[in-house]
Amino acid sequence: MFIAIPVGMNYRTERMPVVTFTLIGINTLVWVVSEICSVATDGASQQWIFDHLWLVPADFTWHAALTSMFVHAGFFHLFGNMLFLFLFGSCVEDLVGRLRFAISYLVCGLIADFVYVAMSPMHFQSVVPMGGASGAISACLGMYLLLRAGAEIEFKYFFWFFLVYVRTGNFEVPAWVAITLWFGKDLLFAVLGMFDVLPGGGGVAFGAHVGGFAGGLAAAAIFQWMKHRGEARPEPTKMVIEPAAALAAARRVPAPIRATGETPTIFLHDGQQQTGPFTLSAVQAMLERGEINTDASYWSEGMSDWQSVTDLSSQPM
Repeated sequence: MFIAIPVGMNYRTERMPVVTFTLIGINTLVWVVSEICSVATDGASQQWIFDHLWLVPADFTWHAALTSMFVHAGFFHLFGNMLFLFLFGSCVEDLVGRLRFAISYLVCGLIADFVYVAMSPMHFQSVVPMGGASGAISACLGMYLLLRAGAEIEFKYFFWFFLVYVRTGNFEVPAWVAITLWFGKDLLFAVLGMFDVLPGGGGVAFGAHVGGFAGGLAAAAIFQWMKHRGEARPEPTKMVIEPAAALAAARRVPAPIRATGETPTIFLHDGQQQTGPFTLSAVQAMLERGEINTDASYWSEGMSDWQSVTDLSSQPM
């Protein structure tokens, strides 16, 4: 038998994945509390949990659509989901930001619920409860695929043959290969389940995986579009003295200098273009003639910031 488990990827997060750790904590806490209640009530509480926290399509409620993302059928169900959430959620949260990741996780989890119902043979007539974080976690895989398709994912493999021949090791696979194969398998099983070829989905909500993954792809595409749109937007003009630009402007715009022996040291900025240097008398003359907008600013050597050009109209020459 051969089993491969993802254990890492070539990505180092730059900030603590607070949202991911919080989600792992909530999922784990819900499972621990449900197990304690089950032991304390000799299993009687499990029926209440199935009726109120798991999603039953025939008895659909919005609160169950949300709580179903945080319940699990057993330890290995929880462990597998939390492993994938830690690996992929941490990276995606770092790439898109905490708030965007939290919103995407919950919204894509709801999308996963509806796609699961849509791909079920009985749709909203089904009485089979559905629960687990895998739909929302599939969204993390979808976002990761679009954001880091060429990255490497490291796997740990276990191979044994009747406990006589046992081998373990590690190997790496490009993200686009590993995730595409995983999604292709889930899509196939979801379609088979939809046509009742695979009754009950084999105990796995493959339709939720498909819905969550598609939602994650859409979310990542929107975030990428917003990022590129922001980068394409021109930055506002900054009034910063640049000697090379100032000299170039001085050559382009001749300074009307009076024969006063003054040294031209004043630069003007009308909000769009920087000109100068000018002498004080030249600036005052242009102000008198209305050739300078009163909203313009000026800067001269020794000043820490730009000032209103109207301040020059009253200065002695």
